[in-house]
Amino acid sequence: MLKKIFPSVSDSVALHLLKWSEFFYYFLIILPVILILYQNKGITVGDFFLIQGISRIATFLLEIPSGYLSDVFSRRKVLVLGALFFLAGNIWLYLGYGFWNIAIAEIIIGFAGALFSGTKEAYAYDLLKRMRREKDFLKENGSLSSYCQAAGFVASVLGGWLYSYIGDGIIAVECGTALIALIMIAMLPEISEVKRKIAPETSPLKDVMGLVKMSVRHPEIKWFMLFPSVFGSFTLIILWLFQPVMESVGMAVALFGVFMGLNQFSRLVFTKFANRIFDFFGAGRLLKLICILMFIVLWMVLICVNVPLGWWSYMLMTFIVICPALQKMCSLVFSSFIHKRIKSSERGTVVSLNSMYMTALNALGMFVMKPLLDGWGISWSVCVVLCMFVVLLWPLKKVLEIENL
Repeated sequence: MLKKIFPSVSDSVALHLLKWSEFFYYFLIILPVILILYQNKGITVGDFFLIQGISRIATFLLEIPSGYLSDVFSRRKVLVLGALFFLAGNIWLYLGYGFWNIAIAEIIIGFAGALFSGTKEAYAYDLLKRMRREKDFLKENGSLSSYCQAAGFVASVLGGWLYSYIGDGIIAVECGTALIALIMIAMLPEISEVKRKIAPETSPLKDVMGLVKMSVRHPEIKWFMLFPSVFGSFTLIILWLFQPVMESVGMAVALFGVFMGLNQFSRLVFTKFANRIFDFFGAGRLLKLICILMFIVLWMVLICVNVPLGWWSYMLMTFIVICPALQKMCSLVFSSFIHKRIKSSERGTVVSLNSMYMTALNALGMFVMKPLLDGWGISWSVCVVLCMFVVLLWPLKKVLEIENL
C-alpha cells in the first residue's frame, strides 16, 4: 500500500532522505515555549514534570521490543510506524486539553521515540553496508546527528518568535513537520536481507532475552555500552547544575538560554566532524582528553560556587557549549565500535539495548542528585560527584585495553 503511494528510492537518495527526516523529526519548534503551551491547555508546572516522567517510562519500556521488532519484522516498517505515532501524538497534543489528554499525547510521542532510537541507526548502518560503505558509518552517523542538532538550533531560535504571532497554532506547525518526516520515511527502500529468523525450538521472548544476555556478557560490547553511558550521565549532571550555579553566584540566568543555543550549534559542529576529530586525535588520546576535560569542569564548578562572581564564572559557562557536544561525539564513536562487532540480524535489538542502558544510567544520576542537592547543597554535591567520577576510569581502562590504544 505504502509502496504504491510512496515509491521507494535508490540507496544513495535514501541516505539523504533519512537525514532530512531526522531534521524534521527534531524540528521541535514547540520546545522553547512548551511549558507555556501546556499551561494554556490546563497543565500545571508540577503536572508538566510528571507527564515528562511518564513519557520517559513509555520510551524506556518499548526500547528493546521495538529494536527486536525491526530485526525480525522490518526496519522500514518500524520507522514508518514510529513516524505515524509521532504525527498522531502531535495531532492529539494539538486537539487535546487537560492532564490525561496531554499525557496520552506524550506517551504516543514517547513510543515514537522508542521505535526510532535503535532502528534508525541500525537502518543507516545496514544501508551503508549494502552500498559497501560501512567504513563510512562514523562519518555518516555524525552527519545524521548534525541534521538533528541543526534542527534543534533553528527550532530554538524560531520557536519563541513564532509563538508571539500564532500562539498555540505553533503545534499545528509541529504537525506539519511530522507529516513531512513521515512522507520521507515512507519513501525509504526495504532492507529485507537483514531479517532475523527465529529458530523453531525457541520463542521470540527467549530469542530477545538471548540477544540481551549476549550483549551484556560480551567481553567488548558491554564496555562500549558502559563507558559512554556513565560519561553521558556525568555530562547531564553538569549541564543541569549550571543554572543553579548561575543563580547562586549572581549571574544573569537569561544568559543560560544564550549558552544553550550555542550548545546546539557546537553539537552540530562536533557531530558533523566527529570522524575527522576522531582520526586526528586517535581514539585513545581523544577519550583521555575528554575525561580530563570533564574532571577540570567539575573542579571549576566547585571553585565557582565558593568564590565571588568574576571572569572565571563566565568562563565556566563556555563549558555548557562544549561538554554535551563532546558527549555526543563520544556516543557516536562508541556506536561505531559496537556496530563493527554485531550481525545485521541483531543490530536493532543491540542498539536499542544501548539506548536503554543510557536512559537507565541518566535516570540513576538524576535520582542520586536530588537527595544530594536537597540535603547537602550544590558545593558538597559537586564534591561527591568529583569522587564518583573516579568510577569512569574503570570502563575507560577496559576500553583502552580492548582497542589496544
